[in-house]
Amino acid sequence: MTVGFEGKGQMVRFVLLGTGASDLYPSPWCGCDYCARARESEVRDWRNFSCAMLYPDVLIDCPPDLPHSALKAQVELYKVRHLLVTHSHHDHFSTDPLLLRRSVQWALRTPRKDLLALPELQPLTVYGNSRVIEKCRAFLKEVSSKYDLKIETQKLKPFEPVKLDERTKAHPVLAEHCRDEDALLFVLERDDFAIFYATDTGWLPEETFDYLRQFALDLVVADATFGLAPATDEHMNLEQAKQLRERLLCEGILKESGKFVVTHFSPHWTPPHQLLAPALQEDGIIAGHDGLWIVLE
Repeated sequence: MTVGFEGKGQMVRFVLLGTGASDLYPSPWCGCDYCARARESEVRDWRNFSCAMLYPDVLIDCPPDLPHSALKAQVELYKVRHLLVTHSHHDHFSTDPLLLRRSVQWALRTPRKDLLALPELQPLTVYGNSRVIEKCRAFLKEVSSKYDLKIETQKLKPFEPVKLDERTKAHPVLAEHCRDEDALLFVLERDDFAIFYATDTGWLPEETFDYLRQFALDLVVADATFGLAPATDEHMNLEQAKQLRERLLCEGILKESGKFVVTHFSPHWTPPHQLLAPALQEDGIIAGHDGLWIVLE
């Protein structure tokens, strides 16, 4: 599915690769009604771990099932040059997909005469908080004797933007998520467009709202983990997501023409897509699903 925007000359594409919470959707060990319906339903109810891409070269989060999510969404991970990591939890940052970069090295070491020359492995920079960078560097140190995965790291601090390339800037802002590290959310600016990717998080800290006031957002992708159940300090539900949209619109942070998408669904409290999407549409909210492309133009 593709959601379009109109009114500008250039085009930017943003895709949700995964939209599930840490228990996946359906949860493999759960027999609740929602999980049962999802197993019997269309593929939009089958959600991998949450991650997204500013196509074609900026990836947000790297869960263990990333290769499958990318294949499902028909995106090419070999084009990614920047990996922005929200926090170190396993469903958001796993080094397993990064280790797969070694396969290119294997192929280069053992070329086949019947194939054309293989392209070189392109550099990748991983950006994240101190916990993420520590985890990534430990992984790189462990594999360095065998493989040069061409990965560099860059530590981020909340509210200190980084320029990724001539067209793109990333603004890390604070989430309300975990107590032992600074979980981050990201505003991405590319050309004339601004995108706010906001999961995992509870209700946003006021200092994050203060920082967001400099933007006129074209797109917000927001946490709605707990669906119809009560929200927590670390995750929002659908009601809070609606309140977030209303506040962003009221304060002029989200454009009137901007789109608001919810993601990171836990199956036990969130109805399947076929029930969820029509209900949210009445409130001007798009129900995210794996492989959802959003075109800004």
